[in-house]
Amino acid sequence: MNQRIAIIDLGSNSARLIIVEIYENGAYNLIYHQKDAVRLSQAADKDRRLQPEAMVRAMNLLKSFTHMCQIHKTDKILAVGTAALRNAVNGGEFIEEVQKETGVTIEIISGEVEAKLGYLGAINTLDVTDAILFDLGGGSTELTLVKNRKAEKVISLPFGAVTLTERFNIENKASEEQLASLNEFISQEIDKIPWLKNLKLPLVGIGGTARSIGKMEQKRNNYPLLKLHNYRTSSISFHSLWDDVTKMTCAQRRKVAGLSNDRADIIIAGLAIVKQLFDKNTSTQLIISSCGVREGLFFEYYLSQTGHTELIPSPLVHSTHNMLLFYKVNANHACHVAKLANQLFNDWQEALDLHPNDKPLLEVAALLHDTGIRVNYYDHARHSAYLIENARLFGLSHREQIMAAVIAGWHHSPSVKYSYNRIYNEFLDAGNWQTARKLALLLAFAEALDTTQMGLVEKVTTVFSDKQAQLKLTTKEAIPLELQALKKHSKWLKRETRFDLSITE
Repeated sequence: MNQRIAIIDLGSNSARLIIVEIYENGAYNLIYHQKDAVRLSQAADKDRRLQPEAMVRAMNLLKSFTHMCQIHKTDKILAVGTAALRNAVNGGEFIEEVQKETGVTIEIISGEVEAKLGYLGAINTLDVTDAILFDLGGGSTELTLVKNRKAEKVISLPFGAVTLTERFNIENKASEEQLASLNEFISQEIDKIPWLKNLKLPLVGIGGTARSIGKMEQKRNNYPLLKLHNYRTSSISFHSLWDDVTKMTCAQRRKVAGLSNDRADIIIAGLAIVKQLFDKNTSTQLIISSCGVREGLFFEYYLSQTGHTELIPSPLVHSTHNMLLFYKVNANHACHVAKLANQLFNDWQEALDLHPNDKPLLEVAALLHDTGIRVNYYDHARHSAYLIENARLFGLSHREQIMAAVIAGWHHSPSVKYSYNRIYNEFLDAGNWQTARKLALLLAFAEALDTTQMGLVEKVTTVFSDKQAQLKLTTKEAIPLELQALKKHSKWLKRETRFDLSITE
């Protein structure tokens, strides 16, 4: 039986609702998302009380969220409140009023729990081993030292983009003196963290400020993809952005491409925190994670239901198999093709001058090469390519995901029409295209060897001579259809390599 899970994250600056459907076969998919600015912590620093205007805004938004949950017939609502609520002396009273008005119970979580959820959301959706992970919100900043994908150190700092903006009065243009005071304050606070210094690790950013940095960088660089998660930018690019934005008035910042109007007044404070993390950590890279507390809550729930630990061993394997289940293609055929493709890669790697890092691209393309059938069987390879390109596949760079799409799109034969795709051409150079053609050839061989989708070919090995590639097949029974399909690719093989195709059973 399908389940619909709603997750509400009531933050200091904004509130978000996501609804995820979990299907009977274990697949899951995001079906609704809503985000609005709420500024719950606005003016709360003075007496540590939530202000009436802020509570009214939050209550109206939560009523809207509840209404959407009713429309989508959700089975369960998981709701958390962060810094604004835990720091306010009347936070508990507000939560009681929310429960009376909406029926939703909001759990006020500690900074440590918030950091853990952000960590789970990011580490389960990124191919990152060691990093400094920061979750920069409106009222707090959570820092996590990640080593070997595990959270080793965690701390919650009691300030964020909204509270620092109000404290240093930098809603409009910040003077040099104000910036100096802001940077000095953050520097002193970070210096109190004994484990955060000269780690030379990449930063992984969660939260609205991190997303804004990614969006502004993408606009500045004319980035062709509308995809933020796992976008990477350098320390040099960030400091250039910092220099530009800090010279602007709030009105000027509202016109910056990639920066939303409701964040223009608080962006300088947010950037200042990131700047200090860059400088103290001597990091050279920032990785943007669009997955955070909400996804962490989901994974915590979903994985507990399936009896797994909270840490997914491989985000790429997990997300690929989730996609395979979601599109309900022939999983036995897909997995068998992937197995044969892996055997071919091992034998052909040297002959085709392939790199070990190319193997995951072939595996993803092999597992998902038939997903396009759910759109239309005819030209399904092209549909598969589109679905892979736009899927929530975790663990691949944006370029690698596009390469996997091209490989799947070519699993019958290479097509020149992909080279006309502007996005593909902006990401892939001549070497990438050549690699994709070679991997697509191996995928075509692997799929041909399971033409009947009966798993008749148990094993394939390749023996090379000067002019010949001999495929040795271990089979359960006669495979006339597989042999016929395989021989159709002999000309393709000859074009790509110097080899003629030879087959023995």
